[in-house]
Amino acid sequence: MTAGVPGLEARPASVAVLAAAVGSPDDAATVATALAATVADVPPVARETLLVAALRAAAPGNAAALEARGLPRALAEGTVADVERKLARYGLDGAGLDWLVAVVTGRVVAVGRLQFEVGDHLADGTPAWHVHVPEGGPLDPAACDLAFATAPEVLRRLAPDRAARWWQCRSWMLDPGLPAVLGPDANLVRFARRFRLTPPGPHDGTEGDASAAKFVFGVPLATARSSAPAGRLRTAVLDRWARGGA
Repeated sequence: MTAGVPGLEARPASVAVLAAAVGSPDDAATVATALAATVADVPPVARETLLVAALRAAAPGNAAALEARGLPRALAEGTVADVERKLARYGLDGAGLDWLVAVVTGRVVAVGRLQFEVGDHLADGTPAWHVHVPEGGPLDPAACDLAFATAPEVLRRLAPDRAARWWQCRSWMLDPGLPAVLGPDANLVRFARRFRLTPPGPHDGTEGDASAAKFVFGVPLATARSSAPAGRLRTAVLDRWARGGA
């Protein structure tokens, strides 16, 4: 995380890229690349400041645009609010520009306790909605039930061309070893039972470790590995790393 350069305001071209992306078929990575191009002429530290400024400047207008596309006002405002939460917790680098773009342009929508990403697919190409779990206190089963029940209508109204019938989730929370550590009635374990595990696709073998470090410890992987045990979940993750598990 860097401090950036105080006093730099968002460039209109940057905000325009984010505004135009609401409802567009482009994925978050494509939009993020276009956004980065609008500040490519400045040094890296100033570039980060300008990108953050653009995300913040675009949020109110994009929330209004999402509302105009059928997303209830409270959900539109709750969706873009994740930009500030992630910046405060992780900074631009830790949160990832692609993720912040996905949020501020409505590709990832907050519905109650969960977030849902439109435009995902199963391994065979079947359309799916990707489920994300934001940091927000206990993963209460009743709150998750309500989110899953409410989301389909919300997502179909917002993005009818990317409607789906399947949920998909890629998360360290689905680790089949968690029930033995936390017990069968733990909220994380009950959440994981909503999904059927499938063989992992091609990806970096450390992806799950990095995700656990980020969301369980709130620090990069190297720092998390040297953390002191605290609580059942952190202790279990550290023990698994010590035994060479991924």
